Amino acid sequence: MTRTCKAFTGILVAGIMLAGVTPALATNKVGVVDIQQVFQNTTLGKAIQTHLKHFADRRVKKMKEEQKTLQDEQAQIRQQVGVISKDALKAKEIAFQKKVQDFQKRQQKVQTQIASESFVEFRKFLDAVSAATISLGKKYEFRVIIAQHPLRVPLGPYPPPFVSPRFLYIHPDADITRSVIKYVDEHVTQ
Repeated sequence: MTRTCKAFTGILVAGIMLAGVTPALATNKVGVVDIQQVFQNTTLGKAIQTHLKHFADRRVKKMKEEQKTLQDEQAQIRQQVGVISKDALKAKEIAFQKKVQDFQKRQQKVQTQIASESFVEFRKFLDAVSAATISLGKKYEFRVIIAQHPLRVPLGPYPPPFVSPRFLYIHPDADITRSVIKYVDEHVTQ
């Protein structure tokens, strides 16, 4: 870090402390929530985990059965090499390739369904966590409640399509954005 950058950072921090930040803000309470533990230990989190596992397992099982059927058919076609005419063999191979392409499209659709269902379920969970943190933040006069670490829940081969937010609740009094803007405008020259 350059000397100028360090000086600017020091001035900015000092300015923030002096420009518009009241002493009451210095005693603000910050809460921390381990969202992973909430997900693993609440009835809602456990229900979502069970639902998504069954949802994915049913679809993946069906796709594996279809894949096995295709592999068996491919083996049968290979056994017919030299037994049936080249034209008949080529026709069977073309029909088989069509089945493989259809299978791949269904496989993509299943992956999309699982990701979509995961998103819907995790959104329900995060909405519940948000309601809880807002309620508790107001009740116990927290100014900020942050997530200890983002929620990353691997469920089988399809991870959730998003990560939980880092800041769960911020009391309006904890926001010093206006003070920073004012300080920068007043003290930093271009």
